[in-house]
Amino acid sequence: MALLEITGLRRSFYGIAALSGVDLAVESGSITGLIGPNGAGKTTLFNCVSGIVPPQGGRVVFDGADITGWRPDRIARRGLVRTFQIARGFPGLTVMENLLLYGPDQPGERLLPALCRLPAARRREEELRERARAIAARLALDRVLDNPASALSGGQKKLLEIGRALMTEPKLVLLDEPIAGVNPALAEEIGAHLRRLLADGLTFLVIEHHMDMIARLCHPVIVMAEGRTLAQGSFAEIAARGEVQEAYMGRRWAS
Repeated sequence: MALLEITGLRRSFYGIAALSGVDLAVESGSITGLIGPNGAGKTTLFNCVSGIVPPQGGRVVFDGADITGWRPDRIARRGLVRTFQIARGFPGLTVMENLLLYGPDQPGERLLPALCRLPAARRREEELRERARAIAARLALDRVLDNPASALSGGQKKLLEIGRALMTEPKLVLLDEPIAGVNPALAEEIGAHLRRLLADGLTFLVIEHHMDMIARLCHPVIVMAEGRTLAQGSFAEIAARGEVQEAYMGRRWAS
């Protein structure tokens, strides 16, 4: 059974269709690539699936539950989280503090535990700190845990974005261009991190414009164009299709 199943998803803005009935599925235990030209609807799809923008038609089923139109926080608690193309950390907070913000079941979110500092609240806070330290070590951010997020390199900010997603204990992570603007060495490192997380049972749906990364990392690959799903298969299969070459790589390349 697919972990995520999207059927007939539609969304328009000011009368212009961004999604025109998208159908796709993401199998559990995969890194699925999502590619397409600018304006194909990829980020709008992420926004609708993660609850940031409500869809105007269709269904989103995640882990057996119809989550269509749910609030983002409810979707995240269910185990589906997303990252953003532009890392959206809190620049004035440290890496540790940024990670801790995304831990579930925060004692400080309720008045009594926050004021009384009960033993259960202190235990939970330490559990979250241990999880943050473990995730930072896994993503090679442990040496900058006490640095403000504003002092990180572009690649480290991408890793922090992934780390914050991992703090939520997700089942599926929607990654929006995880290596955009990252140097090639760190891009390879990010890819290696994703493979290890896949081996640990996580599932990913990845928007990316770097075709070499998609080819090495993702199977299957889904192509979107003009708000619809155009093709799906291995990278070699979709790259050989004329309609994909024309839509994504240009008519001249396809001829």
